Amino acid sequence: LQVRYADAVYVIAWRMQQGKDPFRGREDVPPSETPVMDVGGGTGWACQWYIDRFGPGGEEPTRCKLFLFDDAGPPWALKDPTTEGKWSQWDVFNKTWQPLDGNPPTPFGLYAGIGATRLSNRAEHAIRALYPRHH
Repeated sequence: LQVRYADAVYVIAWRMQQGKDPFRGREDVPPSETPVMDVGGGTGWACQWYIDRFGPGGEEPTRCKLFLFDDAGPPWALKDPTTEGKWSQWDVFNKTWQPLDGNPPTPFGLYAGIGATRLSNRAEHAIRALYPRHH
């Protein structure tokens, strides 16, 4: 529900391999059953709900601000060197993750932070780097 009204969504999660079930990412399924938006687990459902806001008849697609820090995840997760261990932004038009050069914009206003219940050290560092320290 956090993503329903958020202006931006920041996600720490892992990506599913093509041909794996969209619930846990472990079992083999026909590739056509793997969602294009490939964030794994329940976090993936929230990401898709956010993306759906910008579909036909919805909000302006250029307003989609979905950022993913690919934290590699379990052994069966997709290991993509273009996104693993870095921030990417969802491209609504091409339906793919676009790696960013550095961090996404600092969160402000109405945003959602969602994702993994267990963070790697690098994911924790990525979150902390989003928020400049105020002295």
